[in-house]
Amino acid sequence: MAPQITSIQSFFQPEVPSAQKTQKPAGPHQPSDTGDGFTSSEIEAALYPSLHKWQPRTTYNDTAVRDLVAGPGCVALMGRVVNFHHIATPSKMPKAARGCLKLTVNDDTGAISVKLWYAKVDYNIHLGLLVSIWTPHVSNTESSSLTVQDASLVTSIFPERDNSCYFMAQEHSNESVMCKTPLGYRDGKQLDGLMTLKSFIEGGHELADGKILVCVKSIGGRKRCEDYSAPIRIDEYGRLTNFNFLVVTKKGKEAEKVDVNVFDDTTDAKLTLWGPLCSSPAYWKTSYTVLLITRPSLYGDGRPLLSLTNNTHVDVDPCMTDAYWLRGHAQRLTKREHVNQPFPEGVFDVEEAAESELRIVFTLADIDEFCGVPIFANIVTTKCKQCEKDLVLRINPRLVGLLIDETGAITSGKLIWSDDAWEQLVGRSAEDLAGSSLTLLKYLENRLLFLKLAIMFGWSEDVGKLCVLRVTIV
Repeated sequence: MAPQITSIQSFFQPEVPSAQKTQKPAGPHQPSDTGDGFTSSEIEAALYPSLHKWQPRTTYNDTAVRDLVAGPGCVALMGRVVNFHHIATPSKMPKAARGCLKLTVNDDTGAISVKLWYAKVDYNIHLGLLVSIWTPHVSNTESSSLTVQDASLVTSIFPERDNSCYFMAQEHSNESVMCKTPLGYRDGKQLDGLMTLKSFIEGGHELADGKILVCVKSIGGRKRCEDYSAPIRIDEYGRLTNFNFLVVTKKGKEAEKVDVNVFDDTTDAKLTLWGPLCSSPAYWKTSYTVLLITRPSLYGDGRPLLSLTNNTHVDVDPCMTDAYWLRGHAQRLTKREHVNQPFPEGVFDVEEAAESELRIVFTLADIDEFCGVPIFANIVTTKCKQCEKDLVLRINPRLVGLLIDETGAITSGKLIWSDDAWEQLVGRSAEDLAGSSLTLLKYLENRLLFLKLAIMFGWSEDVGKLCVLRVTIV
C-alpha cells in the first residue's frame, strides 16, 4: 500500500489531544476564538485616520496660492471653493477610493486645483466654503488634460489613507470676509471683464473671460426628473414625493438639478446647477446673496439660461464695491415688492402712543412712500414648497385696496398690518377669516368699501414701511 502524502494544510493545524476533543465548549464569558491583539477602534483608526483627530508630524508652512512652487514640500493653504465636480471610481478593493472631488480653490492671490480622494468620509462641499488644506506635494497641471483656467498648479490628497495630508472644511464661515476678494480686483477700479447681465446675454458671453455680478432672486427645489408624468412615489412617512423628478444626462445617467433665478439692475436669468453643486443654494439667501460668476455658460432660445462649466468660477458674496451696491439694490426692491412682509413685533408701544397727549395728524400726502417666493393659501399654517419648513401665514395686505383722503392715496400692499389691527378692521381673527363662508366674505367686502377709518401707525427703518398699529372705525 502506498504511503499517504501529507498536505501543506496539515502543518498549520495544531494537533488536538483526544481528551480535549470531548471537552465542552467554553461559556459565553470565555471567548473561544483568539483575536489578533487589536481592538476595533484601533483597526478603524488605522484604516481611516481622517475620522480621528489629525496631528501633523512635521511643520507645514502657511503659503498663499501665488507663492506655491511645484515640487515636494509640506505647505498649508486656505481658500474658498469656487467650483467642484465629482468623479466616481467604484471598486471592490477594501482600501480603494470610492471617488474623487475635484475642487477649484481661490484665495485672494490665485487659484489651485485640488483632487480630494475619499473612501468612507462624505465631505459636505458647497460653493463659497472656506477650506484648509495640508499637503506634502504640489504639481503642475498636465497640459494634455482638461484643466481649469487660472489654476496652473494641482495637489492630490487622500486624507483617509495618507497621514501626511489633511482637509478641513471651515464650517460657519459664510459671514467671514476671509478669502473673498476676487482675483484681480483693486479698490476703486473696475474689475476686468465685468459686465451687466443684459450685456452678457446680448453678446458678452462670447468673451473668453467674461464676468457677471448677480443677486439671488429665488431658489427652486431639487429635481430628479423632468418628466412630470413619472409615477408618484410614497416615502416611509406616507408623503407624496412626486416633486422629486429624475433628470437624465446626455450619457443616460441620473442627475439632480436646482434652478436659481438671478438678476441685476438690468435683467434677470435662470442659473441651473447640476449634480453635487445642488447643495450650494441651501446656504444662500434670496435678495441678499451676491454671486460673481466668471466664464458662465449661456444657452436657451427663449429665456436666457446660465450654467457652470469646469472653467467657471463662482465667488459667493465677494468683497467688492459693486457687490455691496447690488445687495442694497436688491434689499430696496424687496421692500417695494414683498407680498406680505412680517410685522415688526416689540418695536412700538401701542398703549403709550394711543394715550399720548402729543399726537401728530398726518395726511396721506405727507407719508406716502415706496417700499422669495410668495405663498398663498386659505389656511393659517402650511409648508413651504421649496424648503418644506412650517410657515405661519398672515392676512394678505392686498385685502385692503386703495386708501384715500382729501390729499392723496396709498396703494394696496404698502402697509404692514399688525394682527390686532386686522382683527379690529374685519372683526375676527385670521383663522376665523380663513374658515369663513363665501356669503360672509362678500358681506365683509361690501362693509369695508368706503369705510371711514382712523389709523394709528408707526415707522420702522428695518422694513422701510408704515406699520398699522391700531384701527378705529369712525
